[in-house]
Amino acid sequence: MNHPQKYRDLPHPPGKELVNSEFALYLGRHYRIEVAKIIPRVKHHARELGVTYAKVKIVDNLYRWGSCTVKNNVNFNWRLIKAPMFVIDYAIVHELAHLIEANHTSGFWNIIRAQAPTMEKAKAWLKENGQLLEQAI
Repeated sequence: MNHPQKYRDLPHPPGKELVNSEFALYLGRHYRIEVAKIIPRVKHHARELGVTYAKVKIVDNLYRWGSCTVKNNVNFNWRLIKAPMFVIDYAIVHELAHLIEANHTSGFWNIIRAQAPTMEKAKAWLKENGQLLEQAI
């Protein structure tokens, strides 16, 4: 049986990698995609803190929002893109501060507080809403 197609073929089928300046349909409206959230902020905060990292990776991590490796790589959970910018900035500064102070000392927290003054608000937001970031949608 040959049924007519319900929709015309798109030039880029769903499931492909997102690219800057393409459009995504959301609630009936087309929105321009801008893939610029975490990595540019890492560069900004690294300059502000005067630290150098080796690589930045966006990872699929179920138990952490971010991590800093002994090789000075910083990793961030992709789910952070669902959080407000002040929370993303806190997570970034937290990991970059480990390049200065490896442990969670009072000096470590002072570095974060100086660079991300909304630290307490961000920590509270993650504690209250972190589970929402883990949801599939």
